[in-house]
Amino acid sequence: MPELKCPVCYGTVKVPEDALDGELFEHEECGAQLELVTSNGSKVLKLAEEVGEDWGE
Repeated sequence: MPELKCPVCYGTVKVPEDALDGELFEHEECGAQLELVTSNGSKVLKLAEEVGEDWGE
């Protein structure tokens, strides 16, 4: 299981080998919601964008 760096606290996050782009993870140390993305051929974690509720307005 590879370990990637958290972009918030720079701690390590264990990511399963079969994880897909767009998959979300919560970093247990700092509580950040992270999204797995592929950048320049390598997998990295970025802070997940929060989507607000759409009430049809």
